[in-house]
Amino acid sequence: MDPRILDKLSEAATPQSQSAGWSLYGREEQVHRIERLMRATAEERRAHLVVVEAGIGTGKTRLLSEAMALAERNGFAVFNGVPKSITMVGPRQGRHDTDRISWLAAQVESQLDAGLRRGPVLLVLDDAQWTDPAVLRALGGLMSKLDDSPVLWLVALRAERGESSNSLVLRGMTRAQRGEWLGPLGPLSSDAVVGLVGDLFGAAPDSDLVELCESVGGNPQAIVDLVRELGEEHCVVVGDGIASLGTGPMNSGIAVAVAEDPVGHLPPPFLRSVRGRLDELSQRAQNMLQVAAVLGSAFTPNDLAEMLGERPVQLLGPLQEAMSAGLLSSDSEGFVFHREPVWRAVLGTVPAPLRSILHRQAATMLLVSAGEPTLDVAVHLVHCTEVGDAEAVATIGEAARRLLPSSPQSAAALATRALRATDPGGPDHLALGTTATAGLVRQGRLTEAAELAEKLLQVAGSAPEESIRPLRSWLAMALMLRGDASAAQQVSRECSSAEASADGPDPTPELLVLNTLSSDNQTAKAGLADRVLAGPGAYSVEVRMAALNVRAMASWREGRLDEALASVEDAVGLREQLTESCQSDPLWTKAWMLTRLHRLDEALAAADTARRTIDCDGTGAVSPVPLALRAMIFFVKGDIAAAETEVAAGLAASRRVEMPLYDPPLRAVLVFCALRRGDLAAAVERLRRLGESMPAEAVHRWSVMWRLLTGLVSSAKSGAHAAIDEIRELARDPALRRQLVLEAPLGTAWSVRTALAADQRPLAEQIVATAEEIASVNQRHGPVVAAARHGRALLDCDLTALAGIGELYGDPWTVASVTEDLGSLHRGTDREQAVKQLSHAMAIYEEVGAEWDSARVRRKLRRLGVRRRHWSPEARPETGWSSLTGTESKVARLVAQGLTNRQVASELFISPHTVGFHLRQIYRKLAIQSRVDLARIVP
Repeated sequence: MDPRILDKLSEAATPQSQSAGWSLYGREEQVHRIERLMRATAEERRAHLVVVEAGIGTGKTRLLSEAMALAERNGFAVFNGVPKSITMVGPRQGRHDTDRISWLAAQVESQLDAGLRRGPVLLVLDDAQWTDPAVLRALGGLMSKLDDSPVLWLVALRAERGESSNSLVLRGMTRAQRGEWLGPLGPLSSDAVVGLVGDLFGAAPDSDLVELCESVGGNPQAIVDLVRELGEEHCVVVGDGIASLGTGPMNSGIAVAVAEDPVGHLPPPFLRSVRGRLDELSQRAQNMLQVAAVLGSAFTPNDLAEMLGERPVQLLGPLQEAMSAGLLSSDSEGFVFHREPVWRAVLGTVPAPLRSILHRQAATMLLVSAGEPTLDVAVHLVHCTEVGDAEAVATIGEAARRLLPSSPQSAAALATRALRATDPGGPDHLALGTTATAGLVRQGRLTEAAELAEKLLQVAGSAPEESIRPLRSWLAMALMLRGDASAAQQVSRECSSAEASADGPDPTPELLVLNTLSSDNQTAKAGLADRVLAGPGAYSVEVRMAALNVRAMASWREGRLDEALASVEDAVGLREQLTESCQSDPLWTKAWMLTRLHRLDEALAAADTARRTIDCDGTGAVSPVPLALRAMIFFVKGDIAAAETEVAAGLAASRRVEMPLYDPPLRAVLVFCALRRGDLAAAVERLRRLGESMPAEAVHRWSVMWRLLTGLVSSAKSGAHAAIDEIRELARDPALRRQLVLEAPLGTAWSVRTALAADQRPLAEQIVATAEEIASVNQRHGPVVAAARHGRALLDCDLTALAGIGELYGDPWTVASVTEDLGSLHRGTDREQAVKQLSHAMAIYEEVGAEWDSARVRRKLRRLGVRRRHWSPEARPETGWSSLTGTESKVARLVAQGLTNRQVASELFISPHTVGFHLRQIYRKLAIQSRVDLARIVP
């Protein structure tokens, strides 16, 4: 870890530091109330009192430091404390004490008078629990005397001394003065933990690191101590602005409950912290918690009492002790460990042989109680089932299959662990392995899925084909999603061959999905889908939905857009009937089609629904897909910053789940954005990386997009002649020519414009003919009609035909493009109209940030003798509102409206941790320290 981070963490470990290197988090309400009283003190010219009650390590001193800094910024003179040698409680010494206290009051009054001559005053008294009560009463008298002076008295005391005599004195003073009692300070919220940990590490913490830090009870000092130890012992790695555990991601839920080692991936400093808290409990409470941990992260008192052989009433004392220590909480159902890492750490203190015995006891108890096998029973059985226990294996297998649709991670964990209790090659082994493979594929652990499936197939031997076929389908899916197209197609052919010889005609939905993803033999794919659709009653909902999805894409490629949309809508209509999650959601297809038809709000709604489904079903393998869809939607909308944010999230998800299949469309958006901005060097580099992500096949689903972008970049670099080869390659094949016209509505106009500039009129005529052929049967779709009319107008130099085309396209950039073409056609006949149209086009380009296009139009105007002043974009300043990026500005405004980090994340479709990271950048750039400051200054 960076030594500078370690130095910062060491400084953070000093609780009395008055100049902390991090912002104050989780105390916005208290700061706001102090600030309100500070304002009232200054405006009313009258005294006010604030008393802060806080427990050890909850940030009391840090809050006082924040208040003092706030006061200084608002013109207050600040006096920090009263000499402790005078204020500390000690033996009474009669008259001498009275004189001493009178002298103290006089000294304080003198200081305040001196400060009041300059303006309002803040006087701070920390640790008032140790102050002599007589001194407090004397200060109370001084408050009354200076009641008509602008003095804000800020007093703090420990919550642990909340019923002391000093507390009673202060409460009386609060009632007598214009005062407020703040506290006791509660635990930090999740958003506050994210902010604090992010500041300490100088990077946004990932969810696992946040979970660990929240597990220490929300106490700021405990969090700082844990973070310091994690840093010192190199348990955290920082990369790409993210701080994460060096041991890798933590599992959760059933995946942890069935793990052989419950503390796997939990760092030693955290384990020591939990064990230290355990050691502070009585031995009886410790034993009770260990047995409770075997039951799970949540348990009922009746189950715990039965496991311990005691009556529930006997557990009252130990349970209350554990709750007071912050290790347990209760709800209407029973008791819950404070956080999952706490539960895991406690469970890890139970010796492994004893854990197995206790799991057997729990399974027996729950089985008797429920009368039938349940998921809880299966989870306990995993830890104690021996090879040959067919009944236990069947219980575990059924539980895993039931979990697969809703929780693939849990299903995979349960089935994988149970494989140890089966004979390799046996039917139970193969069935459990297939469930585990399916779960691994769906959650995005593709390499593990492929390795497991291949190992299972090696030992399958002479197993019936019907039991092997689903495993092969999932293996093919894993290989395809991972990018191993040739291997996937080989396995797919084995599936197809096996299916043809099987008794039932029903192709698996996985096979149809695989066909949707693959690039070879489009006719065979459509034929398979049509076979299903010809006899829908013979097939499952999953198969029919997949077939409709395949048919929709086939119709689109054939240029029958209404049929394509109707098929995809029928497929979407079947989603509600699904019995399990799907790997290829028809909403993806719907969003993709609607984007190309410029129905962007509908497309975004479809993409967002698909994303929520992925989150709900846990199908992480396909998480990059809706991000790729959203990226293109935002680009077409003209929001380049949002598009690039989605791409970054999509590529990160792709790396996380080993699914590069959608890297090409994600990287394509980056090329489009670079061209739109006029950054040719970035466009060239991004195109190179796009090429590296392309499938190896000569023709694939991204072929047209790749050639279009290659042509655009070549044209931008070297002119039309350099780009013409790409257009010629696409125009040779009627199917590719149709896809060129449909890939992007302006693909037609650009291709025609480029072909004409390169003296390739026959090529331009060929493209226009294809566009008109498609438009003739798709008159309801404005962008398609506009593309044909646009291409024809350019081919014939027909000014009249260009009228109204921009409105048919429906987005600002295309309106600017049509307007530019109008101006260009006018240049030879009507200079005034040419200047008018080109100036209008340039204004629109500049409004949407299309700098390259704006520069091109500016050159055209210059040739007409018109010079438009060009304001070069200045470097972004380092501070102030103009220094914020687009995403930071959105975050700032939403936070200023009162939204929490989680609410902002939901609005912007990013993670709460990313919001926290942006918020820290905002605070730094705006030189503020809280949400209160942000709300006050937001324009």
